Parts: sequence; structure tokens; C-alpha cells
Amino acid sequence: MHEIKVLLADDKEVFREGLARLLEEEESIKVVAQCVNGEQAIEKVKETKPDVVLIDNNISECDSSKAVREIKEKSPEVRIAMLTDCENEEELFSAIESGATGYLLKDTKVGELVKSIELIGNGEIVVSPPLSEKLIGKFASMRKKEAESSPAGLTEREIEIVRLLAKGATNKEMAEKLFIAQNTVKVHLKNILEKLQLRNRQQLVAYVVQKGLVTEIMETEEQPD
Repeated sequence: MHEIKVLLADDKEVFREGLARLLEEEESIKVVAQCVNGEQAIEKVKETKPDVVLIDNNISECDSSKAVREIKEKSPEVRIAMLTDCENEEELFSAIESGATGYLLKDTKVGELVKSIELIGNGEIVVSPPLSEKLIGKFASMRKKEAESSPAGLTEREIEIVRLLAKGATNKEMAEKLFIAQNTVKVHLKNILEKLQLRNRQQLVAYVVQKGLVTEIMETEEQPD
């Protein structure tokens, strides 16, 4: 396994330096920088090019979610894990939405933390066990809410497909517009037809016009955030 370069960002000096010393004892990990706030972390990422950033979820001077977004925007290859001392599902979900690929409790045992860093550095998504169930529950709740609120239970992507289809777009045009493969468009259309129990795209266009779903979708899109 190659050495994983880690940047630590935490305004609590005792915790940060203690963690740095523990990680530096590991052959698979090299701490390349320590930062005291979010703004510094954003700058140091550009200088040190770490594989993994460990950032406190309540870091000072820059909201941690904002720091994650900026780091991912400027250095998309960097993997980021939030460090937290509480089991807050809203903060967890916000971190994942921002682009974090890890959410780790600060009281995690050193061996488990090292393993998590190695997994995150190699492209895995890691959430501390006490939080993983909450994350799954949150996503399940969102999917249920989405299904209940979306026209005919269609997903957001399926709604985009229906809208473009109703405008007369071909599979190729839909693929180009949505930046997906034509085969993916075909899969979406197949799923939509199965959900609505229709046989072909002509029936689908007639259905959405008859049910007013196209108008409903358009109105939803035009509403301000």
C-alpha cells in the first residue's frame, strides 16, 4: 500500500497535535500539514497536495461544509473526512452533500481510524458505525419523500427524461443534454414505462400530456428556490 498523505484541520491544538503524533507512527500515513481553521486548510491543500483531509466539523473561521466544497472544487481528487465528537445526523448529511467521503467520530480507536483513513485514501466511503444507520435512514426517508412528491413517483432524473421526451427529443439529444450515455437514457425510459405500466414512448407522451405531468414538471422547475 502506498503512503497516504494526510492534512489535519482542527482548531483544538491538543487534539490535532496528539492525533498527528499518533498517525505519524503509522508506516502507511504521512501527515503533510496541520491547519487551525478552514481557510488555512483550503490554502494548504493546494500547497501540500494531500490524499486525505481530516477536518473538524466545527472548525473556526470557515464553515466546514463550505471548506469541503471549496477544496473539492479546486482539488476534486482529494478525499475528505469530517471529524466529529457528536452523532448529529443533520451535520452528517450536510457533510456528505458537500462532498465529504468520510464521517468519523473523534473517539474512534486509533487502529480503526487508521484503517478508515486507508480506505478513504483508496476511494472508499467510510462512516463511523454509530452514524451509518442514521445515514441510511436519512436517505431512505428522502427517497420516500421524493417518491411521494414527484409526479407519478418518478425520480428527478426520470422527470428530466419525460420533459425532454415530451419536447420531442431523441435518445441521442437527451443523452447530450443530460451528459449521460444513450444506453442510460434507454434504461431510464424502460424504468419509466414500467412504473407507469405503458408499452412505448408514444403512449408515454400521450400519458404525461393527458395527466398534465409535463405542465406540473414545468411549474415545479420555474418555482424560485
